[in-house]
Amino acid sequence: MRIRKFAAGLAALSIALTACGSDNKGSAGTTAAAVTTAAAVTTSAAAETTAGSTADTTSDTTADTAADTTAAKTADTTAPTEAGDTTVPPPITGGTGTGGEIRLWLNGGDTPDGFVEYAIGEFNKEHPDVRVTFERQQWTGIVEKLTTALSSSDSPDVIELGNTQAQAFEAAGALEDLTSKQAELGGDDLLQSLVEAGTYDGQFDAVPYYAGARVILYRKDLFKAAGIEVPGTIDEMLAAAKKLKEANAATANFSGMYLPGKNWFAALPFIWVNGGEIATQSGDSWTGGLESDASIKGLTAYQQFVEETSGAPKDGDDSKDYIAFCNGEVGMMPAPGWKPGQIINPDDGCPDMEANIGAFAMPGLTTGTTAPAFLGGSVLGISKNSAHADLAYDLLKILVSKGYQQQFADQGTIPALKSLLDTISGSEGAVAQAKASENSRFTPASENWASVEASNTLSDMTVAIASGGDVKEEAAKADAAIEDALNG
Repeated sequence: MRIRKFAAGLAALSIALTACGSDNKGSAGTTAAAVTTAAAVTTSAAAETTAGSTADTTSDTTADTAADTTAAKTADTTAPTEAGDTTVPPPITGGTGTGGEIRLWLNGGDTPDGFVEYAIGEFNKEHPDVRVTFERQQWTGIVEKLTTALSSSDSPDVIELGNTQAQAFEAAGALEDLTSKQAELGGDDLLQSLVEAGTYDGQFDAVPYYAGARVILYRKDLFKAAGIEVPGTIDEMLAAAKKLKEANAATANFSGMYLPGKNWFAALPFIWVNGGEIATQSGDSWTGGLESDASIKGLTAYQQFVEETSGAPKDGDDSKDYIAFCNGEVGMMPAPGWKPGQIINPDDGCPDMEANIGAFAMPGLTTGTTAPAFLGGSVLGISKNSAHADLAYDLLKILVSKGYQQQFADQGTIPALKSLLDTISGSEGAVAQAKASENSRFTPASENWASVEASNTLSDMTVAIASGGDVKEEAAKADAAIEDALNG
């Protein structure tokens, strides 16, 4: 039964990732050019840390391990950061291999090589005779590749999963149960939204790895020209968006707040901040939550923003929002943390705009609070078919340790540990992400959630609401579709 369920879940997941993607833009956000410099510095620092740690180790075996690591790494290998890049970089290895081998799969370019070298170096201090082989994977096609690999006798041992992908693998029993080890892996210090993504049916199967929260980007120069301060409440944000639209009325299609209809992610904070839910679970049954009074209040507020402040296409998505930003048509817009990098990319972006890109966590209903932010990111698990689960767990502990996770914070990426959020450095966007992540949420934790996204249920709802549709009627339609999908 679990195998059939796994196959069905993966089929829906593959469709969903093609249709709508996740917030993993190679995944949570280190593609942002605003933190590229910080990332480069961090990578060098991590490499120096590894070298220093190795030098301090006096055993000949560990010294050999370091030599093996260096020899195996191709000089100046650069990890591809775009999801569509199919380049396969050479593996990074460490350890003699006389005591066995474990394999680590991480995806995309969000984890620099220096981070991996640090982890392998730390692991080989404890297990110098165990070879660790790191093989960088690409997000494109990763679901299919993992489906094959995890069911084989040649399974990787530690794997990375996007938070929209994890539930299907967990539901299938493809990962080791880490419930008894959750406290040792971080416990209450772990990012709650990603803990939810790594938990299925009460069982903790995957630990948070890193994250990227959605924030509000804005034009600093337009704020200054209109005499606007960063808003401290949703009402202040609405007033600011209206003022921006009025001040830039001469610009065609100008948006005080850019809200294309298909961008359903933008509606979620309005629902959550008012106490609403997408869906709730009782036992094995799911009930849609969009028709509740709280959700209707949030969706009505979202509709007001669209009608009074947005000039974005009512049936459009956010794939080209950076073009609108570069064209001077945007005062503010909700966006994932990697968006500044897309805005200033030299190919079709506007590098000269970098100094005028500001960011803040979406405010809540009262001063000093934030609205719950959608958190995208990744989790790590151990394959059920790992031949060396104990060794894989030792590596997993290092990957979520404070020493390792501090590297993410130093490059402006949200680390897995809440205690490190205050140490995040880098761009204004990185700091805003850290603030937003303190109050973050995720979509319903169901292995069938992917089919909801694949069917465009939420984007159909937000397009209809953005186009002036009746909020209650559209919410009722969406609830019915969500219940059919999650209970199917």
